[in-house]
Amino acid sequence: MPWYCLFCKAGQEQNVIRMLEERGARPLAPLVVHLQPGEKGLERARRRLLPGYVFFEQEETPDWPGIIRYSSVLKILHYQDETPELRGADLDFVTWLKQYEGLIDVSEVVKVGTKIAFVSGPLMGMEAQVLKVNKSRRQVQISVGGEGNMFHTIWCAIEYIQDSVDLEMLHQQAQDPKKTEN
Repeated sequence: MPWYCLFCKAGQEQNVIRMLEERGARPLAPLVVHLQPGEKGLERARRRLLPGYVFFEQEETPDWPGIIRYSSVLKILHYQDETPELRGADLDFVTWLKQYEGLIDVSEVVKVGTKIAFVSGPLMGMEAQVLKVNKSRRQVQISVGGEGNMFHTIWCAIEYIQDSVDLEMLHQQAQDPKKTEN
C-alpha cells in the first residue's frame, strides 16, 4: 500500500491526522522519547520526531484537492519528478517507524572503543549511520537517507548501560547469550 507525506503547521499534526482518518487514510505522525532533566533526575518526554510532518498510507488515490484545502496542511511532499508516493530510503524509514507504531523509544548502547553499539531498542539493527553523539544530552544523530530523499537525519535518545565493553565479548554475547552470563 502506498505511503505519502504532508507538511503541515507545527502543532497541528493531530488535526491533520483526524482529517486524514476521515478520508480513509492511516496516518502516522511519529514521536520520539527524549531524556530531559526533571525533579527525579532524567525523565522521559515525548516529542514530535519530525515536527510538521504527517505520513499516511491509503489504498485508493488520496483526495489531493481536499487535503491541500485543509487549513493546517501547507504542502504535499513529492520528489523532483512530482511523484508523491514515498520510495526507496524514505519508504524504508516509514516502514521502520510503523514497526514501532510511530514511537521511537530510548535505545540502550555500550561504548566500544571510540564508538557506540546499540544493544537494545529501535536503533538496534537499523541500517543507519551514526553522525554525531551528544553524550551530555544522551542523543545520537543518525542518517536515515541520502541526497534525493525527503528525510536525511533524526535525533534519538540513548542510554549508556555500560561505560566500556570489549568488542569481541559483545559479539560473543550476541551469538550465545548463555555462554557469557555470570
